[in-house]
Amino acid sequence: MLSSIVMVLLALCVLAAGFLTLKRELISEPPVFASKKEAKEEVISLFQDRGFFYLTGIALFMQIVFKQAHLVPFDVFQAFLASSGIQSLFYLIKRKDIGLKAGLVLVVSFIFLFF
Repeated sequence: MLSSIVMVLLALCVLAAGFLTLKRELISEPPVFASKKEAKEEVISLFQDRGFFYLTGIALFMQIVFKQAHLVPFDVFQAFLASSGIQSLFYLIKRKDIGLKAGLVLVVSFIFLFF
């Protein structure tokens, strides 16, 4: 029951962050790039926040350690939801503490595994 409530809250955070990002993108002017190099640098800067990949790895590692080769597709979904939910929660509150994010992903993964 607790894990279902946490899943819904994290999914709502992901939706809210997505809507805010979409709203921001629709309001802003489309970027104009003078060269391919500028466009490439812009795309690379989008992926500079590697926190999402680290958090997904931590959540998947927790699933693998505690499930011990009994993984089902739903476990991968839970790991992805834990990492993206925590990432979007921090996006909504405008903080970038990777250590706190990792700790919360561990807690949420633990909740998903045992509650």
